[in-house]
Amino acid sequence: MPSPKATVTQSELTRYAKALRAAGYDDWRIEVAKPDGTKVSICAGKGGEAANHGDDIDRMIEKLP
Repeated sequence: MPSPKATVTQSELTRYAKALRAAGYDDWRIEVAKPDGTKVSICAGKGGEAANHGDDIDRMIEKLP
């Protein structure tokens, strides 16, 4: 059985990350929930307002150019 299609692709996450950084948001997170209570949340803040708990994806996104 093939894997289900991703709700948000890596390229979309990269685009969101670059846009948030360009807009000056230094603290943000993206939450995706599925099996079908479909939900995508982008929480952003300046100066530590969007709590970042250091998930693996957060560390990967921080390394983006």
